[in-house]
Amino acid sequence: MYLPESLYERAPYYWLFVGLLLVVLGIYLGVQVDTMFMYIGVSLGVLSGVWGIRVLVRRARKPGEANVASASSTAD
Repeated sequence: MYLPESLYERAPYYWLFVGLLLVVLGIYLGVQVDTMFMYIGVSLGVLSGVWGIRVLVRRARKPGEANVASASSTAD
């Protein structure tokens, strides 16, 4: 699937923004309606934020870098 480069580069920030919105919405609804909304909203927000950070870290790696675990398994 083709994604325009501008959208591809901004995707991690989108996940971080959605995570922040879910946390805020979860806290707001948790206070106003029911605490179950807070647990669901905050947990989904944290997961979305972690996903965005994961994508940022994976893209920050240099293309030639390999995983340490795969390099040590070939030495055995």
